[in-house]
Amino acid sequence: MKRADDPSQREIAVINGASITKEEFITSQREIAVINGASITKEEFIRRLELTPLPEFHKPGGRNKRALNLLIDEMVVSQWAKEQGLEDSPGYKEAIDFVKQQAMIRELFFEEIRNRAEPDPQQTDETLHKSLQRVTVDVLFTRDESTADEWNKELQQGVSFDELVKEFEWHLSVRFSEQSFHWGDGTVPIPLEKMAYRLNVGEASGLIELPTGFAVLTVTNRTQDIFLTPYERVQKRDQVQQVLQARQETILANQYVERMLTPLEITQKAHGFQTVVDFLMAHRNFNTSDSVVNTSTYDVEFPRTEEHDLSLSVVVAPGLTWDGMEILSHIKKYKYPLSTGNRMELMAGLTRFLKITVRDHYLAKRARELGLEVHPRVKRDLATWSRYFLYLKGVETFQRSAIENERYADLNSWLEELTTQADINVNSSLLKSIELTGIPMLTVWGTDAGKRLVTPPLVSFRRGSIEN
Repeated sequence: MKRADDPSQREIAVINGASITKEEFITSQREIAVINGASITKEEFIRRLELTPLPEFHKPGGRNKRALNLLIDEMVVSQWAKEQGLEDSPGYKEAIDFVKQQAMIRELFFEEIRNRAEPDPQQTDETLHKSLQRVTVDVLFTRDESTADEWNKELQQGVSFDELVKEFEWHLSVRFSEQSFHWGDGTVPIPLEKMAYRLNVGEASGLIELPTGFAVLTVTNRTQDIFLTPYERVQKRDQVQQVLQARQETILANQYVERMLTPLEITQKAHGFQTVVDFLMAHRNFNTSDSVVNTSTYDVEFPRTEEHDLSLSVVVAPGLTWDGMEILSHIKKYKYPLSTGNRMELMAGLTRFLKITVRDHYLAKRARELGLEVHPRVKRDLATWSRYFLYLKGVETFQRSAIENERYADLNSWLEELTTQADINVNSSLLKSIELTGIPMLTVWGTDAGKRLVTPPLVSFRRGSIEN
């Protein structure tokens, strides 16, 4: 089986097991692939992969090829869906309107934040030096806040990292691991990375708060294992500068949102809120699991009900009043996961979600005031999202047809058939030359929902053959 980087002039790509042959390589240095006349450009490829990294993205060994295979899948399925007239299907236009809102919000941050986030040359040079060094650390991690409090007390009393490990290593809520990484490779959370480069070998940290829990670490080794030519050093410095800027953008974005929302009087109406909670608890049969409502843009509608008055106001703010039906519509558009296994967890999750939607409402309003709807990047985002949603609609339509015709929905075979029939040409040399930082660029608010909505994710339906 040939691989996408095979030197053969005829076999230039393998799309999940299917060899794609062409007499000539693409000569353009802009197009990584052309599928039935439609291009995947280098710019789009980098943007998609850095904003929505693949699982275990930081690991070397064909990640560019894996990502391109997913984008080719997306392209051929979306083309098939367009041929089937699925652009006129229910929910599609609503999805694109929502995407336009999110694209404008992203453009707002480009316009009002990016030019203020550029790092100074000294910071870039110091960070470049760090990025050439591999740091190895031992880490204790827990999601349990009470365990973290115990760690904090013991550390303040002078307990060493080794003593802490002996005491807690086998607790069910604690995980011990060794991590080895370079600055900026995306292997570990940023707070942990920052602390590791702050300490000397043999030193231990205090309690580190992470997005998903708490950690304590000790540095066991640091060594320079990357050596660059002058030309490579210039390239690496540019990458470091981009990552530093992206991290600063996220900080500034949080501050921007806080300044915008703080003066507003935003009220969550108790009666309407509880009615939505009651409705969601009563209709858990719409869950994708026993405990999570995780609706999709193309899922069936929530049922109409006389038992729950969804016309009651749930959120009231300047220029904004949302009732229960509008809240359900937002949940559906955002594909926001809500736990329904426990009423208190559902209420907490719904409150977090309402903060996200209100935030986005005012950000989109500001973007419209600045005329960002017609910005070229917004138009480009819409084109990319349109393709992605057609891809999802195509897969859904194939699966539904298989069920209606009582046959096994073999997505692998179907996707392979589409790619085999397609006219695909891949510029393997350009694909191999692309270097990625591994750091999501402008993720903005640090929530899962926010990250998903920055740019279409890379979804694989052919997990078994993704490494081919």
